[in-house]
This record gives sequence, C-alpha cells and structure tokens, in this order.
Amino acid sequence: MALVRKRKIWWEPVPEAASYVVYVSTNGETFDPGRFAWEATPGVLFKPVAGRTELTLPDDWPEFPAGPGTYYIGITSKDEMENQSDPFVSSAQFKFRPPSPPLKAGIESL
Repeated sequence: MALVRKRKIWWEPVPEAASYVVYVSTNGETFDPGRFAWEATPGVLFKPVAGRTELTLPDDWPEFPAGPGTYYIGITSKDEMENQSDPFVSSAQFKFRPPSPPLKAGIESL
C-alpha cells in the first residue's frame, strides 16, 4: 500500500458556536461576498462538524477531492438557531494520490 500523507484542517473554537461547517472549492472567488451562499453555493462541497474543531483528511472527509491542486477552505461557525457566520478562508496545495512506482528496476552483482 502506498504512503499518502494526511492533512489536518483546524480552527479555534468559537464560544457561541454550536457547530461548524467546512467548505472546499477550487475557486477562491467562491467565498467572495455576494457569491457565497453557504450550503447552496454551486460547485462547493461542505461538511457539517459538531463537537470538535479539526478534520483529518482524507479520513474524516472521504468525499474531499483527491486530485492534486490548490483548494480553498472556508470554515463557518453555526449557532443553535442555525445562524451561520461569514467564512474564514485559507488555501493550500492538496494531493491524496501517490506517484507511480518505477517502471523498471533491478539488482546487480558488482
């Protein structure tokens, strides 16, 4: 089995938050005011998170994109009335597929 390095998304807890929602997009403009529509934003995957302030990828979010690239992560706080904050946005390079093994190799006596 190939070794694929995991990534952790974390955030500081918000005292008045009952839960959080983590969003992922390949387009940073998705999170611009006027475009971002929380769970209704086209082309954005999201994951509700309750009781913790981190996700380990890909373990905690198998649907997270596996392809290589820069992904924009938005994290919102949600209160008990379902009010949701603006997102805190960051970005990073992600890649959850290892390279191919060498096509040919050998061992020789010298």
